[in-house]
Amino acid sequence: MKYRFRLPVILATAVVALLSQTGCKENTLINSQVSPSDNKLGVYDTSLSCITHTYYDDTAITSVHVSGLATYQGVGSMEDPFFGTMNAATHFQVVPVNASIAVFTDKTIDSAVLVLPYSGFTYGDTADQNASISYQAFFMNELLAANSVIYSYETKQIDAVRPLSEPISVNIYKLKDSLQVAGKKYQPGVRMKLNLPVLLSRLQPALTAATNAPATANTAFQEVFKGVCVKVADTRQVTSALPYFRMDGNSDYSSAGIIVYSHSNTGAADTLTQRYFFNGENCGFYNKVSRSYGRYPVSNLYNSTQVNDSIIGLQNQPGAYIDVVIPGISSLPSGVINKAELQLTLLPAYTNKFESPERIFPRIVSNGRYPDGTSAGGRYNVADAYPLTSLTPFAILGGTQREVVRSGVTVNTYNIGIPREVMRSRASGNDTIHLNLRNVISGTQDFIGAYRMIAAGGNHPNPLYRAKLFVVYSSLK
Repeated sequence: MKYRFRLPVILATAVVALLSQTGCKENTLINSQVSPSDNKLGVYDTSLSCITHTYYDDTAITSVHVSGLATYQGVGSMEDPFFGTMNAATHFQVVPVNASIAVFTDKTIDSAVLVLPYSGFTYGDTADQNASISYQAFFMNELLAANSVIYSYETKQIDAVRPLSEPISVNIYKLKDSLQVAGKKYQPGVRMKLNLPVLLSRLQPALTAATNAPATANTAFQEVFKGVCVKVADTRQVTSALPYFRMDGNSDYSSAGIIVYSHSNTGAADTLTQRYFFNGENCGFYNKVSRSYGRYPVSNLYNSTQVNDSIIGLQNQPGAYIDVVIPGISSLPSGVINKAELQLTLLPAYTNKFESPERIFPRIVSNGRYPDGTSAGGRYNVADAYPLTSLTPFAILGGTQREVVRSGVTVNTYNIGIPREVMRSRASGNDTIHLNLRNVISGTQDFIGAYRMIAAGGNHPNPLYRAKLFVVYSSLK
């Protein structure tokens, strides 16, 4: 399944706005997919050199829930031959369908399973049909508050002494196959048998607490049953792919959670179920993500002391992001800026089965004087991103990958349009634009840690690939 770009959280409400607008009203600007230049018509093009570096950032917020949008969590341990290893674990709370201890009156509890519904997306090299990984579930010993800000690097306490499950081996390739339970097919996913005495040691007291506080039953339940962590049983076991799971749904096997099976002591033959499920409105969650890159090529980019790097890399956060400095804005010819597009070209030698970002998003870094009223080192939206509540700016911002023919050679480039930012900079007398480029804004519901690209920097020896700001302008004569 091919997943397209998921918008940053600040734009999540813009779909309605897009349906009511037909495009950019500023006729002087050229759509990011068009690159006209005709000297006879007084339209010219030029370019500015860029200074590029790659940095590491682990400050991704992985606890964001937006009503109406799906929530995804990665679980696994994978290796990228360039960017190193990534280990991901999900931590989440559940709420009961029936918050009363009475649900088990006159019943015998037989078993329980933990369910993680497969999202349909696995990042990495998915060709190996035998690739497998072991998962294990644990209780949370630390409370996760709903709608709280939790970063990918944070560590929350789990009960490692009494695991909630034994390790189970999961074939990554076959995750897409539907689950079969008692002969019936359900949505694909992971189904983990739980250690019943361990589960009940917290479930029953939590239900008692909820029963005694009916007005705040979910909160009372979660204060005892703090949450669940599912992680790789052995982080030394590394694969080339990492699956993502959808946390929120509306049925037993379409939402992350726990299903408890029981039967009545009155002689009825039916198997009874009680569900404890994830709900983004009432449950805290986050994706713990750790990267190790010291022995991998990306470490050379992070530790580079060059003034201008020849190779740059980017990942979905947490991970690599690209820093770009564009000097010489004031030297651009006078006239009307029709197009100003930062072009980053992928290096074919590094293209492999790891998917590239669908879109790259720019933010401007303040030097304390520009943009006006900003603090030095702060990151702000570029002028071209406004209005933030609309999708129409992306007609100019672009940021997607496309094929471009240069001197007879077809290359793949990411093109990020910033004409308003260039005009604002030039009008204010500012000569240098400083940008951070990321796959998504920090704080996202996207596939945490997925996607990567390796591109030519501002000092790449081949000018066909070298990063540059391409400018199209109209003469005032």
